[in-house]
Amino acid sequence: MTNLLEVADAEFSYDGATTVFRQVNFQLKKGEILTILGPNGAGKSTLLSCISGFRNLVKGTVTLGGQDLSAVKGRKLAQMVGFVPQSQVRTFDFSVREYIAMGRAPYLGYGKTPSASDYAMVDAVMEQLNLTHLKDKVYTKISGGECQQVLIARVLVQDPQIIMLDEPVNHLDYGNQIRILKLIKRLSTEGYGIIL
Repeated sequence: MTNLLEVADAEFSYDGATTVFRQVNFQLKKGEILTILGPNGAGKSTLLSCISGFRNLVKGTVTLGGQDLSAVKGRKLAQMVGFVPQSQVRTFDFSVREYIAMGRAPYLGYGKTPSASDYAMVDAVMEQLNLTHLKDKVYTKISGGECQQVLIARVLVQDPQIIMLDEPVNHLDYGNQIRILKLIKRLSTEGYGIIL
């Protein structure tokens, strides 16, 4: 089975003097879950940012679907990699359904809005994740556990091959932690490559 993602000799520094991480090597295949563990400040979130294309490595390579990350930009990158951040600033009063529909942005032209088929996909994902009861609620007014599930739903309608989740159960109660971890396991069985 070919690798969805390959990281080779990755090294990163913010200031050019202090190295955050070096010699990071791993591969991710379809259906695999990879967990990156380390103490606070070890560079886990920074590594995910580099793999996602938000930051550039000082040394090493990231290969997505056989292509060097530097050659995969914009929409194509967003069609391949979905990212669920550790925390999200909730500013605008979109409905949950509208917010999840934003995951379709990599497939829309400039200034275009989601089509009926895009919303059908949103509705299907909301049903799959048991979020239908939230569809008309204001995104800024839902709980932390619900927000985390909505962020995952937005990534699912993005339809990437790889899903990266930065501390997906951080600040969640025990019940929601279990719910999110079961969801992540289920997504791996559906063929997504997942990095936590």
